[in-house]
Amino acid sequence: MKRFVAMLLACIMLLSLLSFASADEKKTLTVWIPQYQFSKAEDAISDQDFWDGVFEEFEKENNCEVNVTILSWSDYNTTVYTGLLNNDGPDVVYVTDNYDLVQANLLLGLEDYLTEEEIANYTLWNVGPVNSEGKHVIVPMDDGVSVGYYNKDILAEAGLSEDPATWESYADFIAACKTVQEKTGKQAFLQNWGATTGTSALMLCFWPYYFQNGGVMLDENGQIAINNEAGLKTLEFLKSLYDEGIFDETIVSESESIDKFGNGELAFVFADMNKGSNFTANGVNWGYFFSLKGSEGYGARTATDSFALGVKAKERGNAELAAKALVLITSGKVMDEFHEKIFYLPPFTKDATYVKDEELFALTSSHIDSIYVVSEFEGKASFEKELQANIQMMYMGDLTPQEVLDNTMSYYAEQIKQ
Repeated sequence: MKRFVAMLLACIMLLSLLSFASADEKKTLTVWIPQYQFSKAEDAISDQDFWDGVFEEFEKENNCEVNVTILSWSDYNTTVYTGLLNNDGPDVVYVTDNYDLVQANLLLGLEDYLTEEEIANYTLWNVGPVNSEGKHVIVPMDDGVSVGYYNKDILAEAGLSEDPATWESYADFIAACKTVQEKTGKQAFLQNWGATTGTSALMLCFWPYYFQNGGVMLDENGQIAINNEAGLKTLEFLKSLYDEGIFDETIVSESESIDKFGNGELAFVFADMNKGSNFTANGVNWGYFFSLKGSEGYGARTATDSFALGVKAKERGNAELAAKALVLITSGKVMDEFHEKIFYLPPFTKDATYVKDEELFALTSSHIDSIYVVSEFEGKASFEKELQANIQMMYMGDLTPQEVLDNTMSYYAEQIKQ
C-alpha cells in the first residue's frame, strides 16, 4: 500500500511538473513588416527598434516571443506570397497587393478573432476584400493620397503668380511648365517612369490622371479594363508632355523626380502627401494643390495597404495570439507613434489622433469625393509592369497611345490572366 501511495504521489508530482512546463512554454510569433524608415538623421529610430519596443510589454503580458522581420520593398509581394505558403512564414503580415493572397486562401477571416468593437474602430473596414466565406481578411490602412507640389520661388522667377489650384485644364498646366522652362531655364516637371516596379510608377504617374478623366479600373465583372476613352485621354496627355518638350528621352529612366524637387531642381512634382516635411527640411519654399483637373474633374489616388493574419497561424496554434498582436499594431496609440517617428500616413482608426499637417489633411478631406482607391485584380503587378514598359516605348516613339492600350490589354489576356 505504501508503495502504491508513493507511486501515486510520484505520478502526481510528474504531472504537476509537466503541466508547469507546458504552462511556462513560450509561443513564438512571427511578424513581417516592410521598411518605412529611410531618414538618415542621427535621432531617427530604425524600424526594427521601433517594433521591438512596441512588443516589449506584449511579450511579457502574453508569455511569448515576437520575432519582427523588416523586409525590403524589392520583390515584397513575392516574398510575402512565398512566406505565407511556408510553415515558417509570418503569423502577422503587412500586405500590399492582396488579390492573389485572397484567391489562394492564405489569409485568415478576421471576424473569427476580432470583437465587434475592434472591427468598428477601423474606418476603412468595408473597403477590404473578403474570402470565399464572406469574411474580411485585412485591416485596411489609409495610405494617403498623391498631391501636387510646386516650388514657389521657381514660379515667382518665371512670373507665374496664379495658384495651381485655380487651373481648369491640363492645357493650363502645360502652359505653366513651358513658361518655367523659357523664363528660368530650369526643369518644370518630371515623373518616375524609370521606377523599379510598374506599381510604383503608375501610382503617381498614371492612375491619378486616369481618375481625372473619369476612368474606372474594373468592369462590371471585376476585371481590369483601361482600353477606353479615359485611358486614351490619359495617355494622350502623358505623350503631350513629351511632345511639348517638358519631358525628354531621359524620362524612361527617371527614378528620382521627388528627390530632385526636394533639391530645388523642379517646379512641379506629384508625390505622396507625407513628403512636405522633407521638402521643408531641404529649404524648398513649396506649396501644394490637390490635383490637376482632367476632362471629368479632379482626381487623386490612394491605396489600402494593410495588416493581415496568415492562415498557417491557425495551424501553429497562434491565431488568437496573432490577432492580439494585430490589434496592438493597428491601435491608434501605436500608429500615432509610428506616424510621428517613422513615416506619416493619415489615421485609419477612430482612436488615432496624430495628424502631421493639419492644412494638408484638411485639403484632402475637402476633396474626399475625388479620391479613388487603386483596385486589386488578378495579375496586377505583372499588368502594371507591362503597362509601364509600353508607356516607356510610347515616349521613345515606338508606340502610339492607342497601341499602348491595345498591346497592354492583349498581353494581359494572353499572358497574365489565368
